[in-house]
Amino acid sequence: MKKLPMIVAIVVSIFSAQGVVAQNELAYNDNFGYGDYEYELQEFTEINIVELPIVIQEIAAKDFEEYRITKAYISKDNTYKIILNDKNNNTKVVFASANGEWIKPNDNKS
Repeated sequence: MKKLPMIVAIVVSIFSAQGVVAQNELAYNDNFGYGDYEYELQEFTEINIVELPIVIQEIAAKDFEEYRITKAYISKDNTYKIILNDKNNNTKVVFASANGEWIKPNDNKS
């Protein structure tokens, strides 16, 4: 009977460890389907949509007519991460430079 609490503690710790590993794998692999973006791995700070440069707002409106900007983020190197949603609540994540050019997955920062 003295071993029962020890057995329960071991079983609980095993299940807890598996949950932590699963969360880490999910966080690492779930990048809105854009796992190749090196920009996705950068640290972004959320900003108000009105703080986006006008040029980025204009190209987003032109290139993604069916979508609207729902969230915007900026990184330390002035790269913008923009979350777009359409009427069906489909989400797109795009990245733009400060001068309003879209950043594609294969773009190299040089």
